[in-house]
Amino acid sequence: MVDEFDLIEKLLSRSRRLKHQGALIIPPGDDAALLSSIARPVITTDTHREGVHFRTEWQRHQEIGKKAVVITLSDLAASFATPVALFVNLSLPGHVTLENADALYDGIFEALDQYGCALGGGNISRAGELSLDMFAIGDCYSGYYPARSGARSGDGLYVSGPIGKAKAGLLALIHNDPDFPELVRAFKFPEARFDAAKILYAHGVRCVMDLSDGLIGDASHMARASSVTITLDPAALRLPPELTLFSRKYNLSPEKVAFEGGEEYELLFTCTPDVFARIENQLPSAFQVGIAAPFSETYLIQPFPEISSFQHGKKSY
Repeated sequence: MVDEFDLIEKLLSRSRRLKHQGALIIPPGDDAALLSSIARPVITTDTHREGVHFRTEWQRHQEIGKKAVVITLSDLAASFATPVALFVNLSLPGHVTLENADALYDGIFEALDQYGCALGGGNISRAGELSLDMFAIGDCYSGYYPARSGARSGDGLYVSGPIGKAKAGLLALIHNDPDFPELVRAFKFPEARFDAAKILYAHGVRCVMDLSDGLIGDASHMARASSVTITLDPAALRLPPELTLFSRKYNLSPEKVAFEGGEEYELLFTCTPDVFARIENQLPSAFQVGIAAPFSETYLIQPFPEISSFQHGKKSY
């Protein structure tokens, strides 16, 4: 059984060695943290539950901790915000050891260092299942917020990089198939696309969101918020070779896997074709997946009505 106060003291000591704690005037250890002034604060939260968002049979505790931070910070990337501070509420069941908890925070600290974010504090409690609830604060570097309501008729719909690999990686884990390590890695180790966000910002893109619910789900969210009809085009997909090989092995349509997706964390965005031509020069991994038109009875037109979007709240493991 983990001693809560010993673990807190250990984490406080470790947090002082993080590279980016300068954003905090009063660091973890008091009742609350005092942050330096933020001109345009952006705030996001996320939840990670065992059996819903991860399984310890498939992911080491360090991997779980790192992924939880990355996908929380991904919302800041899609908001044109620089990470400032992260707060973690950790719920521990009795079977979690001190070594497990240390490994979780190894992953958390690794991600915080990677993305230049401070640990502002958090809480630890007993619980029936392992879970991490995260609260992140960022500083918006843009004079406008790139809302999902910003799509306009005539805009193309684009993604910042390959999709479908994380979904296939999850399926490979479910099948206990060791032949597709790159797909499994895409599921376990997503990246928050702050690099792509800076390029989109430089070209004045005003409609962005991160791909967490899959292309079908997130394109539908964007179309609904923007009051347009978005048509998805499977012919435009750039399918990774590993996804094609995996789909062939399991008699799946790689296009369907890519459209359904989930937990990609690439950026989904809209802009005019001429703007995208300039973006593509700096972001060659980006490609078009659809087009927006005036609203016409339905928000999303896609070729696979039998598949639906990924849902984080639905137990999928």
